[in-house]
Amino acid sequence: MEKLYNRFGNLNLSVIIIMKNYSQICLKLTEFLASYLEKSGAKGFVLGVSGGLDSAVVAALCARTGFETHALLMPTKYSNERNLSDALKLCKDLKITHKIIEIQPILDSFTAQIGEPLSNLRMGNLSARARMCLLYDYSAKINALVVGTSNKSERLLGYGTIYGDMACALNPIGELFKTEIYELARELGIDEKIIAKAQSADLWEGQSDEADIGYSYERLDEVLRLVQSKGEAELACEFDPKLVSTVFSRMRANKFKLSLPPVASVDGE
Repeated sequence: MEKLYNRFGNLNLSVIIIMKNYSQICLKLTEFLASYLEKSGAKGFVLGVSGGLDSAVVAALCARTGFETHALLMPTKYSNERNLSDALKLCKDLKITHKIIEIQPILDSFTAQIGEPLSNLRMGNLSARARMCLLYDYSAKINALVVGTSNKSERLLGYGTIYGDMACALNPIGELFKTEIYELARELGIDEKIIAKAQSADLWEGQSDEADIGYSYERLDEVLRLVQSKGEAELACEFDPKLVSTVFSRMRANKFKLSLPPVASVDGE
């Protein structure tokens, strides 16, 4: 049996994950989705399915509600064919309707109007926002809620595009760390091929989440779980100082993504 505490005296992450009742979590998240939908007056859900882990988990949760669930698959020329294949199989397994919309012509038209090549960052943001526009347009067509697929690790680190993949009507997994999403996926019966492969948003050729951030989600989550109870200096004594610095730097720089834009007040002095 694994030790409850690691050599730094912190709770062992893998033990914490095992201790959680993921069956109960699945039930709560499914009830959350169904309850919100019923109150909204919408007829169902729509989400972007990439063939990756997070969207697979959210699609499975939506499907479990029994309400209509629609998936948009929105590849670019950089998209991995395996991801598209996995996304199609997922939709078939879950018995949810899907539509493939190639967004490369949209991106090409946009960049042609700009008249200059875009950096990976700009192209990644453009891709995410193009997908968001398509999801919200489709939601208006079928009277469905756009469901988010950003996990807590990504949200805290700001690893997402504001008004892009972070835009949604509701998010069932936003309070679950990435390492917890893996366990939730197994509870939901997600294909092990999706669980095991390197996570990527397919924003550009060869892109991967962990390579972008510089650390594995397992290492990142060990720190992220403690940021609300311990400061940067204290955590730097317990973990790799560079890892801790990366986490806190990203959190400070991207904190604005988790809040609505400030609105100036004209009342009072």
